[in-house]
Amino acid sequence: MDKIEAFRFRNPDVLIQAIGKRLRMQRLAMGLTQAELAERAGISLSTLKLMEQRGKGSLQRLAKVAVVLSLDGDLRALFTGQRSFESLDAVERTSRDRAPQRRGRIARSRIAARVSEQLAKDNDDLESSDSPSQI
Repeated sequence: MDKIEAFRFRNPDVLIQAIGKRLRMQRLAMGLTQAELAERAGISLSTLKLMEQRGKGSLQRLAKVAVVLSLDGDLRALFTGQRSFESLDAVERTSRDRAPQRRGRIARSRIAARVSEQLAKDNDDLESSDSPSQI
C-alpha cells in the first residue's frame, strides 16, 4: 500500500465507508438479505441500509451487526492491548512513562506553600498580640 492510499484510510469518512462495505460483503457472503440481517441483529432495515451505504450508525448497532456476521472478533481486537499480563500484580509492576513536569507548576506550588506558611505565621502573630500580656 503506497503512502497516499495509507493516508486515505486515516480519513474517518473513508474508514466509516470501508466498514460499511465490509459489512455488506460479509452479509452477501453469508447469503443474508438486508431484511434478514436487520431482524437478526435487532435493528431497523433503514439503519442497516445507512450502515452499509454511508457508514452511518451507532457503535452499539455496529456491534450487533458484527456479532451476527461473526465479525465481532475484529471489533474485540480494537480493544485489546499489544501487551498481555499474567496478573494484576504484573500490571502494577510496570512503570508508565510520564511527561516531565513543567517548571511553572512546580514554581506555583512552591509559591503557594510559602504563602500558606506566611499566612500561618501572620495568624500566629495576630493571636499572640491579641492575648493579654501578663506583667
